Amino acid sequence: MKQLNEKVAIVTGAGQGIGKGIALCLAKRGVKIVATGRRLEPIEQTISEIKALGVGGDGFAMSCDSADRARVEEVVKATVDRYGTVDVVVNNGQAIVPSASVEDTTHENMVKAWESGVIGSLNYMQAAFPYMKAQHEGRIINFASATGMFGIAGQLAYGSNKEALRGLTKIAAKEWGQYGICVNVVLPGAESPAAKAWAEKFPEEYAKQVNLNPMKRFGDPETDIAPVIAFLAGPDSCYYSGQSVIVDGANSIMP
Repeated sequence: MKQLNEKVAIVTGAGQGIGKGIALCLAKRGVKIVATGRRLEPIEQTISEIKALGVGGDGFAMSCDSADRARVEEVVKATVDRYGTVDVVVNNGQAIVPSASVEDTTHENMVKAWESGVIGSLNYMQAAFPYMKAQHEGRIINFASATGMFGIAGQLAYGSNKEALRGLTKIAAKEWGQYGICVNVVLPGAESPAAKAWAEKFPEEYAKQVNLNPMKRFGDPETDIAPVIAFLAGPDSCYYSGQSVIVDGANSIMP
């Protein structure tokens, strides 16, 4: 079984926020990083920071819309061509759509949320599966949200997609466990760019939500959220699969 520092990981949405924090955290632990995102400049910046770490960090960037199945397959092939395999897929990328009531949610926004989320994650999972199956080892880490798990009003497109990701995770874990592939889903509470933008727009509501958190803060992408991803990507999680892992400072506790 590979140690974490022997692994190769694809991290989607790696140009900012949680995705960037994960990429940097894993790179500091010796993981080779393939950073993807819809815009090339931010993910190239992430790779530049990885290579400047001074710990032998290695990786490369490829622009990719996860809803584009052919492009996803190109990313996975390029990863295998460069490093010989793919060990970890972190499906963090997700398009954010406007809040709307159920009756006002548009078809276009439903499609946008689902294509970038559950369908895009499935695209990466299916593209990486043959390589993980062949080596009888792999880690898939998807991303959901308390928005869907607890049913937050006004978040139909985003929340329903995130709950579908939890369903996808559980079914894949059941089917792929026989191949040594662990599939889990993380529900983070982090100070992401989207959260910061929301805080600027609604400072009073933001302060209220921070105060409701038992730890009185939101998580840092690299130091609070990403270490949990490192555990799920590493050898110590080889018997841990099909689980929803909430990382939000006890703000949300699953019954």
